[in-house]
Amino acid sequence: MKLTKLRSHWQSLCYGYSASLAESLLFFLAFITISAPAWADPPPGTGVRLDEYGDRFEQRRWRYNNNNPKLENQHSDSGSGLTNNIRNQNNPLGRSANGRWIEGTVRGQPDIVRRVRRPIGGLRRSRYALRLQTRNSGTPGVTEGTLQQDDLLNQANGNLFANRPLGKGLSVTTRIYLPKLSKWEDRNGCHLGFRVSASGHKANGDLLDYWPGIWICFNNGGEGKDHFRFSVRANNEGNDVWATEKTYTRVGWWTLGMSFNADGSISYYASPGVDDLTAEDLLVFRTDSGSAPATYKPYGIEFDNLDFVFFSLANIDGQWSTEFVIDDLSVYEIR
Repeated sequence: MKLTKLRSHWQSLCYGYSASLAESLLFFLAFITISAPAWADPPPGTGVRLDEYGDRFEQRRWRYNNNNPKLENQHSDSGSGLTNNIRNQNNPLGRSANGRWIEGTVRGQPDIVRRVRRPIGGLRRSRYALRLQTRNSGTPGVTEGTLQQDDLLNQANGNLFANRPLGKGLSVTTRIYLPKLSKWEDRNGCHLGFRVSASGHKANGDLLDYWPGIWICFNNGGEGKDHFRFSVRANNEGNDVWATEKTYTRVGWWTLGMSFNADGSISYYASPGVDDLTAEDLLVFRTDSGSAPATYKPYGIEFDNLDFVFFSLANIDGQWSTEFVIDDLSVYEIR
């Protein structure tokens, strides 16, 4: 059985699932015969933390300068196909005073990028975290009422093209605070992406850039319970897939991570709370016929280099997105 393809490339890059797509993915995963799992390399957080990446938001004078107006970006399908029309290049871009964060260069930054007191239950050593929320994510007067996205990028030493080589292994981790489910934007689909910009190669030698990651997707439950799920971008064929069959209602702090393995694959992890990730936190889709761990070579690409880490906020342009708080973004290297 062949996986149903996602929407066009740009839609796959930006947004979540339609109900029909989610159903097709569930049907596929529920009935295929899954081979024995190829378990991942060491979990995210293994090795030495790289000082040039990440942020803990503890600097005394930490601030983000929006440099508004932000970049305007249009993603819409008016019947003639999806367009990517950057109407306002917005120089200078928004950026943090410490040089670690910069406005998304394709879509613009969230409307709210603000350091706040860490919500209860976070890391003990942490006093501050970063609030992210957006409303006007598209192009004023053009895309209101459509699904849009803003990005906030974490760069290495002020360089978006760091080309950090895989070496013996790299990984990224972060803590994300999820609000009560009643406070989420009232929309089924993906709300927050934890992602990287990377480069790699295919079996035929082609060199490519790609943007894999973990999406947190919400379902308002209808007559059932509100819940969320994790999807990953992407499997070997380039399709977004559910990382696990499980649905979740536990909010508050979660720890997410990705390991970039020695064979060029990527493994996706998530765990409630703020404890360090372990091998048991690898996301796995289990059925009666077997287990499919969330370890893939997205689009058939083997990972070579890491450029930057970023967060994507999706919303209906003109209404407030879900408010998320992030903390302790880190990149690790195995030596």
